[in-house]
Amino acid sequence: MSNLALYRKYRSADFSEVVGQKHVVSTLTNAIATGKHSHAYLLTGPRGVGKTSIARIIAKQLNGLNKEDSISSHLDIIEIDGASNRGIDEIRSLREKVQVLPAKLEYKVYIIDEVHMLTTPAFNALLKTLEEPPAHVVFIFATTEAHKLPETITSRTQRFDFKPILASDMTKHLRYIADQENIIIEDKALDLIAKISRGGFRDAISLLDQVSAIKGPITVSIISDFTGLQDSTKIKQIFDARDANQIKEMLSFLQALYDSGADTSLLAQQMLDSIQSYLQQGDVYSDEFLLGLAENLHWVQSNIRQSSLPQLVLQVGLAKSFINSQANSTQPTMPMALASAQLNSHKEVDNIKDASTAGAPKSKTLEPETKLRPDSEELFIKSLSVIKHYNNSLYAVLKGAEIRVYKDSIEVVCRFSFHKDRIAEPRNTSLVEKAFTKVYGRSMHLIIKLEAIKKPTQIDSQEELVSSAMAILGGEVIDG
Repeated sequence: MSNLALYRKYRSADFSEVVGQKHVVSTLTNAIATGKHSHAYLLTGPRGVGKTSIARIIAKQLNGLNKEDSISSHLDIIEIDGASNRGIDEIRSLREKVQVLPAKLEYKVYIIDEVHMLTTPAFNALLKTLEEPPAHVVFIFATTEAHKLPETITSRTQRFDFKPILASDMTKHLRYIADQENIIIEDKALDLIAKISRGGFRDAISLLDQVSAIKGPITVSIISDFTGLQDSTKIKQIFDARDANQIKEMLSFLQALYDSGADTSLLAQQMLDSIQSYLQQGDVYSDEFLLGLAENLHWVQSNIRQSSLPQLVLQVGLAKSFINSQANSTQPTMPMALASAQLNSHKEVDNIKDASTAGAPKSKTLEPETKLRPDSEELFIKSLSVIKHYNNSLYAVLKGAEIRVYKDSIEVVCRFSFHKDRIAEPRNTSLVEKAFTKVYGRSMHLIIKLEAIKKPTQIDSQEELVSSAMAILGGEVIDG
């Protein structure tokens, strides 16, 4: 038993040992004691919060077993992994077996873990049994993703939603385990383990088990080094640079963390945790700044697993928040002197000034015959040159799109949703319309489209990451 993992050794074996799920324990205890139990239970919630442990306790309690009894020694309690037994053939076999009376116990209990992994045909085959279950059978389904279960299944179960374990409850339980195992560890180190595990007991106890092999007292510093957590002051450096719109400094601080071996996923999560802490403090950064940053970090988390360049995803996400804040600022007026100095060889642009596009239609059907070939490629290039002068990153986005010039409009067809969103920002839309209006000498309005073959919500390839990074940082690909 000395080699038994701590999370298994200290797994709850009785309702009295369950921590942090009082609402579940209270209801189940009363139901079983009064004989008013359900024929099917659905236990759902985050991983590592006790769903499978409670499923086993239910099976024991229904059959009058002691907490010391091992369910593996009872043929009438069957545990099934939904991920590896997900097909219709396995469920058909189960339907045949449920008709057989228990060999020894009062109830035959089927515990199906990760039940959301069953296929649709398997669910359909299971449905008939749930509608008319034999009196001697109880089903217990456990899942982290209840939303993937068909409504026809969930409606025939008694559902219990498990909560993440409170940090205070977890720290108290970790201290109990540490004392029992003679593990010398600081209270603050236990607090950090509880925080890192994010409400999951199994992860917390496994981490305690891992660091217990370290000689000497276990400190906060040891936990930080072991898990790859970064110093909070370094996270604040990044936030300070971003808040001051110092994007180069921000990316430099981020690169320093990468060079020291920081894990990108953990770093993104640590930044979100810091945002939550700053929001509670309320006097370090503005709520608008923190909420905007959090939104883009969630974008990072959604796309980081799909990319072969996770570091670039985080860089792009942080730079996105920089660009988004710029879009909320007041649109500056184009300085005529600067435009003339930049393009003094082009007569059409010498007299650039603000032009009103009020009343210009924002949407109309474009007939193919109205399309103008750039009879003057020069005008087209001049328009982009003006845009580049005032906003180099917008210019980089436009270069990656297909641009069509019509009599009274500019149609930009983007390959990626992020680029479309950038151009659609009021500040950028206004700049494009003003530049083309002045260079072409007629009122022009902007139409932005997305290629139909592209999905608008996810990064699809490394190409979009590189393109987005160049657009945000104002870079260009140089051959050679």
